[in-house]
Amino acid sequence: MAKGKTIAPHEAFELHEILTFKNVCATKSATMAGLAKDQELKSLLDQDFAISQGHIKELQSLMQGSTWATGNTTGTTSH
Repeated sequence: MAKGKTIAPHEAFELHEILTFKNVCATKSATMAGLAKDQELKSLLDQDFAISQGHIKELQSLMQGSTWATGNTTGTTSH
């Protein structure tokens, strides 16, 4: 998504939901890697954590570089 891209509010909520899920996954992988005795499992968990960190940064970038579409053309919101 290009910087300054307009997204609908439901898309922003979906991005936030995915970001939250990825944060939980990264936390779980990091925690479990510390507890794992098997070196292969520990390596997989460490890899998953590193990949999740990249995904988190990408999602944060998408959210920060986007503006929400309000659905009206006047630039004001109605309540």
